Amino acid sequence: MSFANPFKLRTIALTVLMAGWTVSVALVGSGAEETVAPLKITELAPLSAPVTAFGAAILDGSLYVYGGHLGTTHKYSSDQQANKLLRLNLAKPGQWETVGEGPRRTGLAMVAHKGTLYRIGGWEARNAAGEKQQLFSSRDFARFDFKSGAWQELTPLPRGRSSHDAAMLGDMLYVVGGWELKGDGDGEWHDTALVCDLSQAQPQWKEIAKPPFVIRALAVAATGGKIYAVGGMDDGNDTTTAMHVYDPNSNQWSKAPAMPGQNMDGFGMSAFGTSRGLFASCRTGEVQQFDPAINGWISLGKLNHPRMSHRLLAIDDQHLVVVGGVSRGGKVTAVESLELKLTANQR
Repeated sequence: MSFANPFKLRTIALTVLMAGWTVSVALVGSGAEETVAPLKITELAPLSAPVTAFGAAILDGSLYVYGGHLGTTHKYSSDQQANKLLRLNLAKPGQWETVGEGPRRTGLAMVAHKGTLYRIGGWEARNAAGEKQQLFSSRDFARFDFKSGAWQELTPLPRGRSSHDAAMLGDMLYVVGGWELKGDGDGEWHDTALVCDLSQAQPQWKEIAKPPFVIRALAVAATGGKIYAVGGMDDGNDTTTAMHVYDPNSNQWSKAPAMPGQNMDGFGMSAFGTSRGLFASCRTGEVQQFDPAINGWISLGKLNHPRMSHRLLAIDDQHLVVVGGVSRGGKVTAVESLELKLTANQR
């Protein structure tokens, strides 16, 4: 099978005044300007093993990481797939601990909801190191039981899916993008998006309006009652920073301003939504905020450790955390906690 190497928008005006550390940014699509402070970054306990293409979520004050790829880029085997559920207490972020195990999965999604974790899809390698790659997307859907320390299987996905992403909106779990791998050939891109009501005793998957795109390695986030799908790669192996928005009330998709940057910046990016809007980070290390109120993007600054195939998550409305991923210099074990400053229209 083939994988793409992971390595016109309006310009953001960026001025850094070194004495006062002030960043002046233009809001894409609005014509207005705001002044915000740069990111305040604190490094937490690093991952014990570097990982990419994994699931992550924040639950009850802890950061959780599950699965992913441990080995060299584009070289896949079962022994290089992680299968542990790791936890970092964000109040005392000195050491990671293992709280559970499960199947070896890469390219999966994970969300937190009402006191537990859900993992969705991902692919498994059925070959040993040195053998011909045999990668298969899974229909897995499971909930973690903290009492037993085990995963409980739920209604599986309609088809195997990996390289997708997922987000929660109320009790509704949305899954968008991805492809289905069936061995050693190219994957088949999914042209459907799914929803599952987690308030039900036995959640079932349903299709929502068909997305106007086929994308994998994208980011999906929820904010303002809507689902945002941004970045990724299409079935022609073209990368993009385009963004589409799904409105559950109308069951319709629409376009929104693309994330500023080069098309390649959209591949393997990560995003998360809060009441303040959508936050995203990409391979350049740039952290950006999309504010639906102004229909534009704000550049907030850069990570200490740029990365892709990582996870950016919200701790609360003023704190984000970035974990895992890979850069041109190799895999990144550093975990960065970001403190954000509220802009004038958000106070």
